[in-house]
Amino acid sequence: MSTAYIGLGFIIIFSVIEHFMHYNGLAVASFINDKIANGNWIKYTVSRIVGGLLYGMIMAYYFELRKRKSNR
Repeated sequence: MSTAYIGLGFIIIFSVIEHFMHYNGLAVASFINDKIANGNWIKYTVSRIVGGLLYGMIMAYYFELRKRKSNR
């Protein structure tokens, strides 16, 4: 469960940072035109989910390893 929460947090934070860096502000119309139109939303959504899950798994493993080392 922690993997999902960490992954979801990563997806949200990464997407917001990338949006502001790419569009220099809150440009919803440009975002919809670039990322969602013409079927690009599938690739965008799948890449976010896969990236979030990988990041969540790596960080959950790191936190578990750190917890086990501190219990020794």
